[in-house]
Amino acid sequence: MKKSIVIMVLCCFGLYYFLPFLGTVLYASSTSWGKTILPDDFTLTWFSQLLSDQNFLEAVGRSLFLAGVVLLTILGLMIPAIIWIYLFAPRLNRLMEKLVLLPYAIPGIILVTALLQTYSKMELPMFLVLIGALFITTLPIVFLGITNQIRLINMRELIDAATTLGASKKTILFRVLFPNIRIGTTLVSLMVFSAVFGEYMLTNLLIGGRFETVRIYMLKRMNENGHLASAVVVMYFLLMTVIALLTFVITNRQKKKLWLKGQHSIKQCSISVKEGVTVENVLGNS
Repeated sequence: MKKSIVIMVLCCFGLYYFLPFLGTVLYASSTSWGKTILPDDFTLTWFSQLLSDQNFLEAVGRSLFLAGVVLLTILGLMIPAIIWIYLFAPRLNRLMEKLVLLPYAIPGIILVTALLQTYSKMELPMFLVLIGALFITTLPIVFLGITNQIRLINMRELIDAATTLGASKKTILFRVLFPNIRIGTTLVSLMVFSAVFGEYMLTNLLIGGRFETVRIYMLKRMNENGHLASAVVVMYFLLMTVIALLTFVITNRQKKKLWLKGQHSIKQCSISVKEGVTVENVLGNS
């Protein structure tokens, strides 16, 4: 009885969240929909028109480029910084946990106004200002996500064990630390990429029409043609779904490889302790 009630409640919530998307798909697949529950007709004209629109393809390319640049920048700078802070400056780590929450407390419009007043009179390209602004807004996701992953794997114990077995710093960094935080980094990368790819306010206010992304294109089309705007929403949702599925598959493969590699390393380490072999040889063989 309880299971049936739980299933019914979950189905109601699923239907509640699925109906708006279903309505968007139906509206994007019709030419008219007014007096009946279902559209008057069905067509793929809007999707074909959207995919043949050069402006849409360029907007997708700009969004992908912006998300990729921000993602590489924040991961390249933050992963070494987070590891260093966690290992060598634990007091600074407590301060950073509080500071990274400031983007949630500062409204975006205030951030944009401050950035425009500060950098509008300089020769600094506004695209770099936009990257810096997106870097700050996605900082809580990266810092808290990777920090929690580091705590989960007990990084200090791993480093102490590797050092005891004679591993060099290079081996510890590239063969012990990075593989163990790879799963958390993948999930954080998905969240950052999705957030930046669908970002609208900062991009529109800092650069505007000079750098038209998918969200700016979608809102522009919404004022012109609701069917075409619905098609953009459907394509955006499908793209995010594909990224989520790819991340899910990659994460599961990484978990399996990490587990198998861990089992193999444990066997090799047990043999190496008896034979006096260093951990670098163990890792090299695995």
